[in-house]
Amino acid sequence: MNVSKVQVLLSTYNGEKYLKEQLDSLLAQDYPNIDILIRDDGSKDSTKQILTGYENHKNISVIYGSNIGIIASFLELLKISDPEAEFFAFCDQDDVWLKDKISRAVGFLDQYPKENSLLYCSRTTLVDENLNIIGQSEIPKRGPSFKNALVQNIATGCTIVINRMSRELLMKEIPKTVGMHDWWMYLVVSAFGKVIYDTESKILYRQHSSNAIGYKTNTIARWVARIQRFLRSGGLYLVTEQAKEFKRIYDSLLPKDKKVILDRFIDDRKSFVGRLRYSFSSEVYRQSRVDDIILRLLIIINRV
Repeated sequence: MNVSKVQVLLSTYNGEKYLKEQLDSLLAQDYPNIDILIRDDGSKDSTKQILTGYENHKNISVIYGSNIGIIASFLELLKISDPEAEFFAFCDQDDVWLKDKISRAVGFLDQYPKENSLLYCSRTTLVDENLNIIGQSEIPKRGPSFKNALVQNIATGCTIVINRMSRELLMKEIPKTVGMHDWWMYLVVSAFGKVIYDTESKILYRQHSSNAIGYKTNTIARWVARIQRFLRSGGLYLVTEQAKEFKRIYDSLLPKDKKVILDRFIDDRKSFVGRLRYSFSSEVYRQSRVDDIILRLLIIINRV
């Protein structure tokens, strides 16, 4: 029996401290058909030397690139990934995957026709630098949808697995303005296909000072950090710019209901009265009531 190929896409940058542990957890997966494609984003520590030690493994390929940043590096990995693979899993350099992470994701994805655009993501187990468990990420109360994806990302990149149809959709054009590569994938697939959220975690998601995007366990601390990012942006935040970029690339392909939602989100907030009216609509939403209140306040003051 043929087993669908899964290609793991890993971007590294100065990851010497935890990289070996992550790579070993990839090689320990119980899924029988995994290929690992690594792109180093111009590391200056011993990351390249660590990767060299794994290059002779039959399932690992490494590309050494210049520093282009985490978003561009992951999108480049997707661009050069194997178009014949059935699934593509995204991987950070400092976590640990439980042995059945890939097989569980594929089990969910295999429940849907491969002709559909699919994205699997999941809850994460939060651990400290020494892998001591400190909590679990929140489960999205209202579930994934395009209305949510416009204003919030619930698809943590290191949990994402997409199918071949999603890859083809995402490769229509590399975006120029995105909040994060995982948010972009959630937005695109939620508009055209099916997003599956698994409430069981199969990943130890390490929290430390070097995280590109960390997860704060304290609710107040999370929102203080989010509001500070909004206020520092000045004027239109990247949420709107990302939506405009999505419209530029995919507008002609969008189903009518999604097009109406997108156009209202972009066009109905151009005046104060429009923002006030839009803030009281239920057109878009974040996952919790507190999230929603802050979102609507930020819409009114034109910081979204």
